[in-house]
Amino acid sequence: MRQESGSRLSCPSAQPDQTGSMVIGVVGRQDGKPSVSLLPQPVSLDTVAHLIPDTIPMTEVLRLAAPCAERCCSHFSQERCTLASRVVSRLLSVVDRLSPCAIRPSCRWWRQEGPAACHRCPQVVTEPLQPSDLMRELAAPAVTSTTLRISTTGGSDHV
Repeated sequence: MRQESGSRLSCPSAQPDQTGSMVIGVVGRQDGKPSVSLLPQPVSLDTVAHLIPDTIPMTEVLRLAAPCAERCCSHFSQERCTLASRVVSRLLSVVDRLSPCAIRPSCRWWRQEGPAACHRCPQVVTEPLQPSDLMRELAAPAVTSTTLRISTTGGSDHV
């Protein structure tokens, strides 16, 4: 799936410090595992941030989206999100049908991986309380020559 000319894609696994971060889901538990319930519409992070205690990382309880950082992100290589590729190739589907999603029209993972990304999306928690070994592996950026150039030039090493 290709990005339309002139549009800015959204990262569905953003950090709270990214410009334009919006809440797109709330993290809960289902069958003892983290599960994200998507909101019908994104909510400004500023409107709910004060509800999360400082002792809890926001990304442990909220799923955030923000404009994709592209080359400033350690998961971006060769015009693709390597995190989305790893999620699709390594995680099993957890839903059979696509849930309504407020960011799907602009979601980089959707544009790049299609429905396969959406079938795995509810299990992706940006900063899980007790990450499995597989989730730790998936979260580790692939080291490429592009990644090395970005990290040595002062770019971001997280999403």
